[in-house]
Parts: sequence; C-alpha cells; structure tokens
Amino acid sequence: MAKLLLLVAIVIVVALLARHLFAKKQAQGQAAPRSDGTEEAKLVRCVECGAFVPKAEAVAVGNGFRCGAGCKPH
Repeated sequence: MAKLLLLVAIVIVVALLARHLFAKKQAQGQAAPRSDGTEEAKLVRCVECGAFVPKAEAVAVGNGFRCGAGCKPH
C-alpha cells in the first residue's frame, strides 16, 4: 500500500512539473510575436488601440504604426 501511495505521489509531482514547464514555455512564446523571417510576417503594435497587426497592413505614423482598420489619428 505504501508503494502505491509513493507511486501516485511521484506521478502527481511529475505531472505538476510538466504542467508548470509547459505553461512557462507558452508564456515565453506569447511574449514575442512569431515570424517566419519575412517583413510581411512581422507584427507591430498600434499606437492607438494596442492591437498587433502585420507590418504590411499597418499604417506608419510619426510615433509608430496604426492598425488602419478603425484607428485614425485624432
């Protein structure tokens, strides 16, 4: 019985450790937009609303980029 409890405890610890590492890796992946190296695939942040849009679709303004869809300069 003690061996079974020890085995269950080890499985739980390994599962929690794997979950923690997976969540940490996903958080790092979300911190930086992924790119395939082309200029069109790079994402830029809209200075008005904060949305990320492809650089090819963004409108360049003096202090950064705007998403162009609904964000117009004031």
